[in-house]
Amino acid sequence: MPSMCTDQAKAVYREAIDRSASDDEGASWWGDVTEEIRQVVAAKSAKAAAPVIAWWHHDWACVSDTPLAAAQRIRTAAARLSKSAMGVILVVTYSTWW
Repeated sequence: MPSMCTDQAKAVYREAIDRSASDDEGASWWGDVTEEIRQVVAAKSAKAAAPVIAWWHHDWACVSDTPLAAAQRIRTAAARLSKSAMGVILVVTYSTWW
C-alpha cells in the first residue's frame, strides 16, 4: 500500500490495535498514527517496523502485547485492506469494460 490516507490508517489501526479507537481522538492524533502506520507498512520487515511503534506499547506490557506482534498485525491488516481495495478496483474496471 504505497500511499495510505487517514481513513485507511484508521481502518488498519482499528483492526490491528484497538477496535474502539474513535474519530474523537482528534485529527492531530490520527495524523500521527497515520504517519506511524505508513512507516510500519513501508518497513522491510515487522522486526524493522517494531521500533516505530515501541512507544505505543510501553504501558501495554501488562496485557502481554509486544511491538513486534503489533507491527505484524498492522502489516497484515494493511495487506488485507490493500487486497480488498484492489478487488474493488478490478471489479469496477471489469464491469465498466463490458
